[in-house]
Amino acid sequence: MTEPPRRRAAWSEALTGPVAHSVPAGWRPAILGAIKAVHTVLFASIAGAIAWFLLDGVRQRPSRRGAVALAVAIGETAVYVSNNQVCPLTPLAEEMGAERGSVVDIFLPDWAAKRIPVVSGSALLVGVMLNVAALASASRGAPGIDDPVEDDHLHRFTYCRPYS
Repeated sequence: MTEPPRRRAAWSEALTGPVAHSVPAGWRPAILGAIKAVHTVLFASIAGAIAWFLLDGVRQRPSRRGAVALAVAIGETAVYVSNNQVCPLTPLAEEMGAERGSVVDIFLPDWAAKRIPVVSGSALLVGVMLNVAALASASRGAPGIDDPVEDDHLHRFTYCRPYS
């Protein structure tokens, strides 16, 4: 089966090209390893932000941290989409010697990597819908959004005898 042609980055090659050409050949494997490490941290952080935002929506408890998580996810989406759906680290990884420049494919099996935009985009969209619904019900005065959580099972621990 032949591979479909890869997308070309819209703007990141202009930034990463000069950086890549300034790196000595002996350092390229180490720099590629650093690119992989940075990408792993960024990928995990953005995936965590999407998961956190979705969790706030599922719990019907929109929060400031959820808004920050949404901002991170939207910022990452804007960067990815504006670069012709190519991670900005892809051209740099290719210049440093990666067989396939797609940095995500380095860390995940091909079947999983191809589905990341669909899965994460769907999770983000569901999170937006759930958080908007929670905010709408809160504005109508529906119970449950800012109400304190009652943990009856914790009340038995409120009385403790002092040591004698």
